[in-house]
Amino acid sequence: MGDIIDTVKIEQIYRCNNVKLIVIYSSLIGTPLSLIFLLFAIIRMICAKKKIIFLSKLILLIFLSEITNCFSKIIQILKYNYEDLRDDKSFSDQNTSRGIICQIQIVTSIFSDICSLLLTLLISLRFYDVIRNKKRFFDNKKNGILSIIFTILLAIIISISLLLFDRNNEDISYRYDVRDRCTYWCWLSHFPGMICYGLYLILLVFNIIYSCKNIIILRKGYKTILKENEISYRNSMSTPLNDISKDNSKESEKKNFHFTKEEKKRIEELKLMTAKCFIYPLVTIFIWMLFSIYRIFDAITLSEFDVDEEGKDIDTKIIEEQEYFIERPFYHFLTQFFLVCHSILSSIRGIFYGFSFMAFEEKLFFNCFRNIWEKCCFKGKDLEDNEEKKKLLLVILLQ
Repeated sequence: MGDIIDTVKIEQIYRCNNVKLIVIYSSLIGTPLSLIFLLFAIIRMICAKKKIIFLSKLILLIFLSEITNCFSKIIQILKYNYEDLRDDKSFSDQNTSRGIICQIQIVTSIFSDICSLLLTLLISLRFYDVIRNKKRFFDNKKNGILSIIFTILLAIIISISLLLFDRNNEDISYRYDVRDRCTYWCWLSHFPGMICYGLYLILLVFNIIYSCKNIIILRKGYKTILKENEISYRNSMSTPLNDISKDNSKESEKKNFHFTKEEKKRIEELKLMTAKCFIYPLVTIFIWMLFSIYRIFDAITLSEFDVDEEGKDIDTKIIEEQEYFIERPFYHFLTQFFLVCHSILSSIRGIFYGFSFMAFEEKLFFNCFRNIWEKCCFKGKDLEDNEEKKKLLLVILLQ
């Protein structure tokens, strides 16, 4: 049996000697919180919706994908039922009990990453299809189902292929059961890991491109409605309709300016869709930029201390790594800082994804959160007759 906190020889591993406990506790606390939050979101959507449309299916699948990521970290606890052979250099077998669990973590983690990125891209493509094409590709139920199946199969194929490449890499001597020395889960060796992040970058770029396209088209639609009413486009999409009316009051007196109910509804829809198209790519970019910074740091500079070289034993490697960081204190700080950011964000990213995609189901979720807030924090008070309090509460929940 191993120590579930895994503090074995922590003082010798300089890349994480000061932050290992933070990394461990962030995983032990953050991952279950993400899992509970995602399960709540899934149950809420399934129980509240009579008919689940294509967009809602994509959001549900993203939540399930993030649950897979939670699973990849939670199974770390299973490792401590098996003997710790990380310091035993008498054999080179990758398939120790801990090594097998490590490989499962790698596959499930990559699957979750690829699946989440591909599904967010599908959401962008769905929006682009709706606002650009009269004959919509995804309105065809068969096309929607095939696109989902293709996404899931592609994520499975990529994750398994990267693991097989990692296992068969000729230069590999970075055993699976030692790869969680500084983290609470395992990852690919350095070269396959860079390939993997290259794929992530490509998907992220496509996400950004289509999100920007959608925002530009929606802003053009907003401008067109104002132009049809002969109003100058001095106002941003965040400007309330009554302020637009004030700014154009002189024009409206001359031209009998007014918005029809349909035009007002259309403007509000455009503003809401633009906000939604902005929120989730921003969250995705934030998450993956921080992930990439740490992985690039790790792959470029620390690979020489992980891969065994002929004639050098593990103790020599440890001493060399210690000397490297002692000579570079600022880099030592940066490495540990980005490791902590990476660990915390990786553990709670399900919550970030959950909130960003809940924007697509704002009535379903934010009304629920409002009811919970009222029952928990305003029990016994008459909020129904107090419109000002209701408005204030709504502002707090939507901030």
